Amino acid sequence: MKNSWLHTILNSVFLKLLLVIVITGVCINLVVGGFFMYFYMGSMKNTPLRKNAVQYLEYLIHDLGTPPDFQRAKEISQELSLEIRYDGPGEKWATSKELPPMQDMRLRKFGESPHVNIGRAQGKSFLVFTDGQNQYTFDLVKSYEQQSYAEIKILFLTIFLMCMLVCVYFVIRRILKPIKRLNEGVQQISAGNLEHQVPVSKSDELGNLADAFNAMTVRIREMLHSREQLLLNVSHELRSPLTRMKVAMEFLPETSAKKNLSEDILAMETMVSEILETERLKSEFGQLTLQPTELENIVREVIAAFEHTYPGIVFKNKTKTTALNLDRQQIKTVLNNLLDNAIKYSENTSAPIRILLEQKNPYIVLQIKDSGKGIPAQDLQHIFEPFYRVDKSRDRNTGGYGLGLSLCETIIEAHKGKIEVESTVGKGTVVNLFFPITQ
Repeated sequence: MKNSWLHTILNSVFLKLLLVIVITGVCINLVVGGFFMYFYMGSMKNTPLRKNAVQYLEYLIHDLGTPPDFQRAKEISQELSLEIRYDGPGEKWATSKELPPMQDMRLRKFGESPHVNIGRAQGKSFLVFTDGQNQYTFDLVKSYEQQSYAEIKILFLTIFLMCMLVCVYFVIRRILKPIKRLNEGVQQISAGNLEHQVPVSKSDELGNLADAFNAMTVRIREMLHSREQLLLNVSHELRSPLTRMKVAMEFLPETSAKKNLSEDILAMETMVSEILETERLKSEFGQLTLQPTELENIVREVIAAFEHTYPGIVFKNKTKTTALNLDRQQIKTVLNNLLDNAIKYSENTSAPIRILLEQKNPYIVLQIKDSGKGIPAQDLQHIFEPFYRVDKSRDRNTGGYGLGLSLCETIIEAHKGKIEVESTVGKGTVVNLFFPITQ
């Protein structure tokens, strides 16, 4: 769980792009900010105010005269935008009321001169020159205003760069949008929707990939349709010769050979019927005959047909009502197939087959559980494919043609439900039929 966020990022193209853009943005801001700060601070270090502060202040003090002339101080203040305060024996004045007295300042050394200090008060910095009992305070607000202005410019530059990165992200996201559409298309195809087509809005590499994907789905759809059509046509064509064979069999004497032939003909006829019924339910004209029906009653009718069959069947109903819109005959076909399989693959020591009916909104679930041979994991995902059989020997004693479960799935899906199978070799199989509750 600790690395789940990292796993999510590494498996998402869009999140990886976002991470790259964010890291790039941080690096750009650090580099640009460091660049400006380096050259700005370097330029500050090389200004005459920093380099020749003592000489500059001595010049200003000399210009004020001895004793300092307040009027001259006001003229200098206007010319240089520099406020001045004087504290001396018998005289104190300031060109601005905002200049704090000496005792209110926190002083620290400025450069190597013992006469000059930096004073800090009221959130501002001042240069303080001490000459014996005379103290001169010079306001540096001008230079700090310039520094603040430079910081604001850096802030605006940072915001501008971030806006550029956000725009780049949305541009990249738009460019890679076909990948998201392709992902949705793959999910639709894997869910069985072969009619889905990916929108193609560009002619670049991703657009070509979307075109190829659409062409592939069309080809797969045509191949499946051709296979189903061939199977359907062959099944139709087999009906006539099967009928003629059944008529011809009536004129043969009763022998073991005739019995075997009759069983084979019946098996082929059943197989053809199941193929045609499956195809009918899949077609737009294969409508079910739905009517309000108690599912419990259908289950009990089917169980009655297996009443004396080993290992037995135990039925339990946990619902108050099981009235659903069902095609009674089709549901009986499903239950007959499933119970026949459960009995066929049960062992001599197997426990009775358990049937449970319960409500799990929004479905009523019919569960059929046996403790037979079970289905290998590699076969479990293929059991609903037509003609697929777990028992590859196709022995008549094990019966079936690999069509029963395919027909069951088609019937349940035609009822807007679903069928799920869980199995463990040597422990048995659980089949869950989900029927949507009638509103």
